[in-house]
Amino acid sequence: MKKIKEEVINRQAKVENTQKTRVAAYCRVSTLMEEQELSYESQCAYYKQLIESSNDMELVGIYGDQGFSGLHANKRPEFMRLIQDCKDGKVDLIMVKSISRFSRNTIETQEYLSLLKEHGVRVYFEKEKIYSDNPQCDLILKLLSAAAQEESNSISQAARWAIEKNCESGYPTRNCCYGYVKAKRKAGEKHTWLVDEEKAKRIRLMFELADKGLPDKEIVTTLTEYEKVHGVTSNWTVSIVKSRLHNEAYKGDLLTGKTFKPDVLSAKRIKNNGQSTQFYIEDHHEPIVTKEIFDRVQQRFERRAA
Repeated sequence: MKKIKEEVINRQAKVENTQKTRVAAYCRVSTLMEEQELSYESQCAYYKQLIESSNDMELVGIYGDQGFSGLHANKRPEFMRLIQDCKDGKVDLIMVKSISRFSRNTIETQEYLSLLKEHGVRVYFEKEKIYSDNPQCDLILKLLSAAAQEESNSISQAARWAIEKNCESGYPTRNCCYGYVKAKRKAGEKHTWLVDEEKAKRIRLMFELADKGLPDKEIVTTLTEYEKVHGVTSNWTVSIVKSRLHNEAYKGDLLTGKTFKPDVLSAKRIKNNGQSTQFYIEDHHEPIVTKEIFDRVQQRFERRAA
């Protein structure tokens, strides 16, 4: 009986040894610049060839987030899909170019590595040549991921400085508000806001009604009826109307930095009440309504609030 039992155990060991490691590769670049696109394609092709050419590994898939920041995992759809596949028991090993490609957030790095460990999944960081189950890994990862996070912070600060300098010179980097579109620009030229005439009609109507003293709800009703007549379905609400009636952009001016992120890890922007630098730029673009109408509407709001 003893020999038979030993033979069964040996046979099971041989079967286990022939099982391939199920490997997934994770690739990420945070911008869509041409050189980064090539980097992204290179990463995907490299891991596909590496894993498929190995006799010990089985490719589960290449998971790639292109144009996504590494600071917040829940903002990276392919990363979250990979984590779910690991939870579902489809992956044994994740290969990634570096810790910074996996995450630039120190806390999230530790959280997800702990979660993966619970599901029996290891991560191999190729640049650092280290597995996540290495006894010395915790300290190394804390140092390296903290450095990656600080790098992100430096990049964010540099970008913020450039944006502030553009605002100071009168050329803010900002998306157009409703009623405007950005003109296509040539190399070296600054963005120009152009009036979107169809949407501008709604803005003019909104200010005309407000200037006559109509309540916000009646303005919403009128705009909704206007849209129906023109075969457009737009969701006009009191909050949208109020916001646009207060927007100085419609008289041709621009206030920069209305909201800001308190730090690089913040997912949400908050209202700027003087915590961050702001610039008021007069005559930045063509107005949709006159300054006189805009100012009269603001005065009505002030009297209503008094």
